[in-house]
Amino acid sequence: MGVLIGILTGCGASIVGVQVDGWGGTVVDDVGSLPRVDARTAAEWQSGHIPGAAQVHWTELTGMDADGLWDVLPVQSLQALFATRGVSSAAPVVIYGSGSEGYGDDGNVYWALRYLGHAQVQVLNGGWAGWLSSGNAPSTESDVPEPVEFQAAVDADVLATTEQVARFDGVLLDVRSEEEWLQGHIPGAIWMEWSEVFDDGITLRSEAALRGQFADLGINTDTPVIVYCAGGIRAGHTFMVLEALGHTDVRNYVGSWARWSAEGGEIEY
Repeated sequence: MGVLIGILTGCGASIVGVQVDGWGGTVVDDVGSLPRVDARTAAEWQSGHIPGAAQVHWTELTGMDADGLWDVLPVQSLQALFATRGVSSAAPVVIYGSGSEGYGDDGNVYWALRYLGHAQVQVLNGGWAGWLSSGNAPSTESDVPEPVEFQAAVDADVLATTEQVARFDGVLLDVRSEEEWLQGHIPGAIWMEWSEVFDDGITLRSEAALRGQFADLGINTDTPVIVYCAGGIRAGHTFMVLEALGHTDVRNYVGSWARWSAEGGEIEY
C-alpha cells in the first residue's frame, strides 16, 4: 500500500484533454480543464506558463544515490514533491514541456508519475511552443495549485536495473546522440536518437509514422524494450512515446550509461 502525503484533498477534473487520434488517450492536443504540469525549468515557468500550471522539472525527480550514481529519488520524496505541487494521484493530469529543446522534460515527468502508479497521465502534443502558437495568453502569476494528497502505488515494471539490462533478451534501445553512441554503448543495443520522434522539433510525428519508425528497428507493440540514454531523462521521453503507441512491456533504465559504465558493464563500439 502506498504512503498518503498531503494536507488538502483536491477535486479531480471531470473531463480529459482532447485526444489526438490513435494515441490511446496518452497524447492530447489540448489541456482542456485538466490540472496541468509545466515540465520546464522554474525560471521558464516564472517567465510565462499555461494558467494554473504547477511546475516540476526532471532535476527534482532524480539525484545521486548512496553510491554516487544517478538514480530516481526515493518514493516518499517524489510523493511529497507532487503533492505539494498540487498533483493528485487520483485525478487526471496533463504534462507539457519544451519539445526537442527540453531534453525529454515532459516525458520524464510522465515516466516518474507512471513509476509512482499514476494511471491518468497525459502529455500535450506540441508542448509549450505549440500552446503559444495557437494564440493562447500565458500567465506570469505565481498561481501554484494548493497541496493535495498523493498516494503512490509503485510500478516496478517500468524501471530497469543493471542486472535486468545485463540479462535482457528483448530490445535495448539507446536514445543518446550519435556522437555518444559512437563513443561506446551497451552490447547488443540498437540506436535511435530520442529527438527523432518529433516532426518539427515541437510536435510528435504521426502515430503511423512512429509505428513504422520503431518497426524498422524491430520494435513492435509486443516487443519487450528497455530504453536508456546518459542518465534516464531522454529515455523517459521515449518510454512515454512507446506507451502512447500501445507498448505494454517498456522500462526506463534510470542511471543508464553513467550507471552501466560505473558498475563495470561491458562496452561495445
